[in-house]
Order: sequence, then structure tokens, then C-alpha cells
Amino acid sequence: MRIPYGESDFYSLRTEDQLYVDHTDRIAVLAELGKRLLFLRPRRFGKSLWLSTLAAYHDLRLADEHERLFGDLAIRRHESPPPAHRHFVLRWDFSDIDPDPPLRGVNAGVSARHARLANEIHNYLRGSVKDLLLDYGGHLPQSVEIEDDAFRTLDNLLAVIRQTPYRLYLLIDEYDNFANEVLTSDSNTYEELVTSDGPFKRLFKWVKAAMGGGKGLDRFFITGVSPLVMSDVTSGMNVAESVYLYPELNDLCGFTGTEVRRLLEDLHAETVSPPLDLPEGTVPWTVAEAHGMVRDWYNGYRFATDAEEALYNPTLVFHFLKYLQRTGKYPEQMLDSNFAADEGKLDYLARTAAGQDAVIDVIREEKPLEIPQIFDRFKLHTLLDRSAQDASFLGSYLFYFGMLTLKQGRTVTRNLELVVPNEVVRGLYVERIRQLLMPLGASRTAADEILATFWRDGGLLPLLDFVEATVFPTFSNRDAAWANELTVKTVFLMLLWNEAAYVTHSEPELDHRYADLCLLRRPDARTSSLWDLLFEFKRLSLKDLKMSGKDVKASSRAELMEHELVKDALDKAEEQITAYRAALERRLGETLRLRAYAVVALGFERLVVRSSPATTA
Repeated sequence: MRIPYGESDFYSLRTEDQLYVDHTDRIAVLAELGKRLLFLRPRRFGKSLWLSTLAAYHDLRLADEHERLFGDLAIRRHESPPPAHRHFVLRWDFSDIDPDPPLRGVNAGVSARHARLANEIHNYLRGSVKDLLLDYGGHLPQSVEIEDDAFRTLDNLLAVIRQTPYRLYLLIDEYDNFANEVLTSDSNTYEELVTSDGPFKRLFKWVKAAMGGGKGLDRFFITGVSPLVMSDVTSGMNVAESVYLYPELNDLCGFTGTEVRRLLEDLHAETVSPPLDLPEGTVPWTVAEAHGMVRDWYNGYRFATDAEEALYNPTLVFHFLKYLQRTGKYPEQMLDSNFAADEGKLDYLARTAAGQDAVIDVIREEKPLEIPQIFDRFKLHTLLDRSAQDASFLGSYLFYFGMLTLKQGRTVTRNLELVVPNEVVRGLYVERIRQLLMPLGASRTAADEILATFWRDGGLLPLLDFVEATVFPTFSNRDAAWANELTVKTVFLMLLWNEAAYVTHSEPELDHRYADLCLLRRPDARTSSLWDLLFEFKRLSLKDLKMSGKDVKASSRAELMEHELVKDALDKAEEQITAYRAALERRLGETLRLRAYAVVALGFERLVVRSSPATTA
């Protein structure tokens, strides 16, 4: 099995015998939907490969290779496939445009970033026409004049194409990539790009004009991450039909559970089922176990409320499969490093108090975010006006970047529900919260040193001391007003997150009750000396305790644990732990090796803990 991690060229996959997960029947679906389509998905979700698939199907140069490329795929078996190989294909990938280009090609006295970007855009468009002429030279009746103005050059191209029996298919990949990069660093330059005389606005005006009056542009398909740029350049999305929330396209990009299971079965048959010489100490993996890992970490995406099945991120699945194929083990770091850029979207959102609250609440609440609808129109002024950013705006923003996803169906009040899709995304939130609550690198280093001891011996007191001294002081009086045990749980989730050893379950359902926090060892850590961990949190306000902050801080933990309310809270937490422990024992059997902790927060001043007897395997 040749796993095409990072490969986005359909032709190479099909001619070099690489793995290809077949969704080509959707070519017919897109043809029925129309000629001006906008399709959005989060980063690294296979959009570029899909564009390459469309290009290969429609490219007039590949007519003689149709059987080789598509003969055994779903589109060949479709009852009414659209005509193939009837277009010149022009592809633009806007992630290739430098968002902060150097001064080359512009007057030395012109240093404004927007002028450099305009020049960069014109150079890119002219270059794309030159590439097309090299590729299709034998199919064009005459040469195409290349002018300084890229849009006149494109007009010249269409004029020549109109003399042939074919038309142009425009494929735009990552249409919003460089514009979003500009926006996050320089909103003024972004606004100049998308205003009436800006080069990006002019580009889409050209696309719109070229689609009318038989000018030669027959259809286009645009991919991106969010509708922000399209909203700003097209005065209300009137250039493209948005199809990204259509149920029939939910799994256009992304893998279903059946597809992932089949990939794992094929890999298992290739690498484990035969008698292989595995390294000493290596335990052969099983399909069920590996599927559980992939499901926890990479599944959960849904892009249409009516879609029955959630999806797996294809790039992450291939990251997992390739590592497993090469080593026979699961990756310690389940988050592919190529996804690090997604954290930047949380950083951008968290620059304001409202954004910080949104990031923390996603993890803190552990319940769906209800909104009336997904915004399909973002404007720059909305993004910059923090007072206008209500739950619908923030939820939609996180949805487009894959930080939240749709639950199936609607609530009784017809609202949508947004949830964290999986453990990879949860880890991005946790890391951002870690930076918010412990902004100093020295604090994070100190926490890691304390945690190294905790993983080894299970003693929680040094970690409690650290939280009291370093984390609690970052909370404001406003935080104290709405804080409860969920806030305390978030602190421990942030500190204890360890993807190399654990799958972290916040509010897991155990016999129809919900534990606060449960860290279960990954399948490949079951033979280690680590423990499974269970936490139940309670919080008492200083008002409840009838104590001042000064008095609480001056008291020892032993003295605080003798307080009637504290003892009662610990007893209740321990009672819950007993029930949760029994449920975990029934679920995991002899593989469970559990340590459990009842933790009570006294305001945001002190923490006390009572450890329950360990359950050993």
C-alpha cells in the first residue's frame, strides 16, 4: 500500500499506483449543481486533491487516458456522467501568492504593501496564462498576447479560446489563503485589496464578467476555508453559489468510518497478518484498536446538519497510517505538525476578552454551542468590531476553520449545535488555554517538571501548590463571579493534557452519569507503569465558607479539610468516584489501572485533595 501523505496530484496517484479513496461520483453531483460553485472546508482536508481530480476529468489533453485514469472509478459507473475532457483548465492556487512580497518589480519609491501585493497578483496571473500556453500550445489556433495588465492578458486568452470548440474551466484553490494572511497582520492593506479598485476585488469582477455573454469561461470551482474574503469582494456572494453546507457534498472531502476501517484492514493484512519479524517488544496492533485511536483523534467532522455520518480528516488519517506502516506503532504525537498553523486562528480570536472567553468556554462548558445559523457572510468590519461578535459569529468563525463542527439535526427550537470534533482539535484549545493561563514560558516549564513527578508517583500536592501560586492569580474578579467546578476542571485539563500517553475524556458518560475528568491510557501505553486517572471536582466560594481569602490562605490543608462544608464536598465527590470506578471496571476489565482524586477548590485561593484507593491491573 502506497500511502499518499501530502500528495494532492490525482494524475500521479492514479499512474503511480498510489492509494486513492474514490469520491469521483461527486463529479456528476457538481455538474448538476451548477457552473459557479464555492466549496469551503478547513485546512488539510483534501481540497487540492479534489481540484486535481476535477482538472483531470475535464482536461481536454487527457482524453486518451480516460480509461487509465477513471476506468475503475465510481464516475465511470455513474448512470449519466457529465462530458469529460471538453475544457482547457486554468488552475490558480492563491496559497502560492506571497502575502508580504519584496519590492521587486515596483518603483523603488513605492513601498506600500498593497502596491507590492497588486504587483504580485498581476505577476501570478500572467504566469498562470504563460503556463497554460505551454501546456495547450498545440490546441490553440494562435498566440496569446501577454500584457502588463493581467486582466487584459486573461481577456486575450479567452478571445483565442473562443476560436476553438472548447471552453475554459477555472479552478481556484485556497482562494482566501493569502488574503487571510494579510488580514491577520494588516487589516488596512486587506481592505485596500478588496475595495472597488483593489486588485483582489478586480480579479473576481473579471471572473464574473468572463462567465457572461459567451466570453469563453464556461464554469469555475473555488475552494477556500471561510467566506470572509468572498463576502468582501463580491457584495453579498453574487459571484458563486455556496455549496459547502449541502448534505450530498458532506463527504466530498473527508473519509467515512467505513473507508477508514477498510484502509486499516488493508494495512493490517499487509503488515501484521503475515508472519513478520517484528522488533522485540513490539505488540502487533489490531484493526479494532487502531480504529478506536483514529476515531478518538481524527473523526467527528460534520458539514451539514442532515448528514448522517461524521467524517475523518484525511490528511491526519494518512499521517497515522504512514507512521503505523513504517514503524508498526501508533504515533506519539497524534497532531501532525502541519496543523500547527490552525493554532494561529485561535490566537487571532483570543486577542480580545470576548475571544478569550469563547476559546475557554468551548472546553470549560463541554456542551454544544447553540446558534441560529452558520454565518455565510463575514465582512471585515464585523471581524474588527468586537462588539458585534456574538455567539453566532464566534461559532461560525470556529466552524469554518475546523475548530468546531455541526452535530446532526437541530434542537427543538431549530438551533444548530456546534461541538469540538475530536481530540486533535481539543488539544489545540488546550494549548491555547495553557498560554492564556500561563503566559510565561518559565511557568509552563515549571509545570512540566512537576507533572513529570506526578506521572511517576501520582502525588498531586505539588501540582496543587503550583496551581495556587501560578494559575489562580491570573483569574480576575469577573472570573470568580461565574466560576464553578467546571473552571477548576479546565485548569487541570490544561495541565494534565498528554497526547503521547492518554486519551483525555472531559465529562465522559459512565452508566448514565458524567464524570468530570478521566484520562485513560492509550492502547500502546497499557503496558506502561502509568495510571489511568479519574478526577471529580467541587468548588466552594469564600462566602459559602464564611472565610476571608486571607484566612483561607493562612490555613493548612489539614485544617481546611476539617471544615464541615469541605468534608461534605469531598465525601460527595468520593461517592461519585466510587460509582464511576465501578463503571470503568466493567468497561475496561483487568486493563484498568486507576488512581482517583476528589479535588475541592476554595474560591480561587486554595485546593484540597483526597485520593481514593488505587485499582491495579
